Amino acid sequence: MIRAVFFDFYGTLADWPAREFVQREAAAAEGIVLDPGAIARAYAAANAYMDAENAASPVHARPPEEQDAFYAEYERRLIAGAGAPDTSLDAAARVWRRVLYTVSELALFPDAVDALEELHAMGLTLGVVSNLGARLDEHLDRLGIGHLLPVRSTALSAGIGKPSPLIFQRALDQAKAEPSEAVHIGDSVYADVKGARNAGIAPVLLLREPSGRAPSPAGVPVVASLREAAACARSIAEAAAE
Repeated sequence: MIRAVFFDFYGTLADWPAREFVQREAAAAEGIVLDPGAIARAYAAANAYMDAENAASPVHARPPEEQDAFYAEYERRLIAGAGAPDTSLDAAARVWRRVLYTVSELALFPDAVDALEELHAMGLTLGVVSNLGARLDEHLDRLGIGHLLPVRSTALSAGIGKPSPLIFQRALDQAKAEPSEAVHIGDSVYADVKGARNAGIAPVLLLREPSGRAPSPAGVPVVASLREAAACARSIAEAAAE
C-alpha cells in the first residue's frame, strides 16, 4: 500500500523562468559568450556537483566565504559546460553575482498543480524533500501549493541533504509512513534516485530534457512530465494495493 508521495522542489515542481537567458546575459556582461543551446545541458553537470557538495556538507550551513567559493565553482562549471571552459574562478564569481541579483521569481511548471491535485484526490499524503534551505515554506505558499504539500523536509530542517536517507526519514516520520509505503519523484539521479533508494523508498526519475543527463539506474521508472509522474505513482499505488 502506498500512503505518501514526495517531490523534489527545484527542477521538479518549480524552476527559475528563462534561466538560460539570465545566464547568457550575465556572462555577456563579463565578456563571456555562451551557447544558448548548451546552457540547459550544462546545468546537469553543475547540478550534479551541487548535489555532491550538499551531501558532503549542506552549502547553506557553510560560512559565507565558503558559500561564495562554492557558488563561484558552480558557476565556473556551468559556464565551462556552456562553451567557455577557460573562464577564471573570479570571472565566474562575478557572473554568479549578476545572476543572483537578477530580478526573477520561481515559477511552477505548468503540469505541477494538476499532478498534485490528482494525487491529493487519491487520499495520498504529499510532501517535499529538498536541499533548498529556509525559504521553502515561503516559496510553496507564494506559488499556491503549500496546502497540497503538508510534509516538508529540507537540508536545513534535517541537518543533512540528499542523498542521505535521514532527510527522507524525516519526511516519512511526518507522513506516518514506512519506506515501502512511499514514492519519491525528482530530477536528479544522484540526489533523488539514490537518496530515495538509500531510504528504501521507490524512486521515479523526472527527465524533462533527457539529452545530456546521466542514464537512470535499472528498474527506475523515467517520466518526461509531472503528469506522467502522477500516473506512474498512481500505478505503483494500485499495484501495491492488489
